[in-house]
Amino acid sequence: MREVKIVQSKENTFYIKKRGIPKGCKYCLKGSKAVLFLNGTCQKPTHCYWYCPISMKRRDKKDTYINELKIQNKEEILHELTVMRARGMSITGGEPLTPSNLRKCLDFLKFVKDAKGREFHVHLYTNGLNFTKAIANDLVKAGLDEIRFHPPPSAWKNIKIAIHENLDVGAEMPVVPEKKYLKTLEDFIYYLDEEGAQFINLNEFEYCFPNSNELKKRGFVLEEGAIASVKNSRKSALELMNKVAPRVSLKMHFCTIASKDYWQLKERYKRRARGVKQPHEIITDEGLLMYAQIECSKNDVEKISAFLSKKIKIPKHEIKIASDGIQFPLKKIFNKKLLAFIESNEFPCHVFETLPFEIKKEEYITEKTPLKVFLEELKDHES
Repeated sequence: MREVKIVQSKENTFYIKKRGIPKGCKYCLKGSKAVLFLNGTCQKPTHCYWYCPISMKRRDKKDTYINELKIQNKEEILHELTVMRARGMSITGGEPLTPSNLRKCLDFLKFVKDAKGREFHVHLYTNGLNFTKAIANDLVKAGLDEIRFHPPPSAWKNIKIAIHENLDVGAEMPVVPEKKYLKTLEDFIYYLDEEGAQFINLNEFEYCFPNSNELKKRGFVLEEGAIASVKNSRKSALELMNKVAPRVSLKMHFCTIASKDYWQLKERYKRRARGVKQPHEIITDEGLLMYAQIECSKNDVEKISAFLSKKIKIPKHEIKIASDGIQFPLKKIFNKKLLAFIESNEFPCHVFETLPFEIKKEEYITEKTPLKVFLEELKDHES
């Protein structure tokens, strides 16, 4: 047996030393990969539908999203890829390769690859239930680089079809901490290795609102102190890697919920924020946008704008007139003249933190803190 060592990445994932991780994962961890959610329809297979984490807003719906944005056409995909300076894209669902989704999937894939070029990396997730040689050929022709299967045992054989094509082939499976499931997962890894697959990506089992009732019924509980990690999933994953890795040569990569929900999202938000940031905004460590806003009626807009530009010396391009007030740089809230002006006129003033999107919808506001509260919290933090 080979001697192996499991190492932890700075992004809180685990992999076998010297084997590396799948190319798609490298881009995801850098935040440079966009997520194309084709739609929420699938065959609802029994092996995975019960723990599906897709939100009720998207599940079984025909709507298409690129990252968090609902789109109506292919051109909107390119806009998002440009804004976030993406180096790759993943295609997910639902199930992208069902008969009702296949043509759209191939069309979008070819469109993106033609526009962005061969070096732009695209990977796709599939349960593999209806995967065929014809579909494999079509995916290769459209430009797919990497495919990740999430199949029941009855569809394992379909993976062999992809292995014989010009694709990077692997699997992506959650680590469900059940004895029977873990034994099947172990056998699956041996199968992948024997057939010549290149990797398996293991995911920490996730407890979320859409699957919470099913997980409760089956006796799963949260890891102590966690908000989404199922107890013993990480432990089971690392034990499995230690047991199996010496006997196989494929890449093994365990992705934690902290990595998916914090690191990857944060890095993607940072890239997007740099593309949409306006002069009055700053980018936080989490990739969010922050600014201050004085709320006022239309009658006071001119008065406040003049005060900010003439008395506080804020450049006019750093003052934004919004529908419900005037936005300006956060650093100016410490100006004593400005604080006195706000207080004497009794203008409501808040510090906003928003997701990095051009359109400031209510759903994109993550925090709206009254100025006095913000200053008090900042003072407490510094002390």
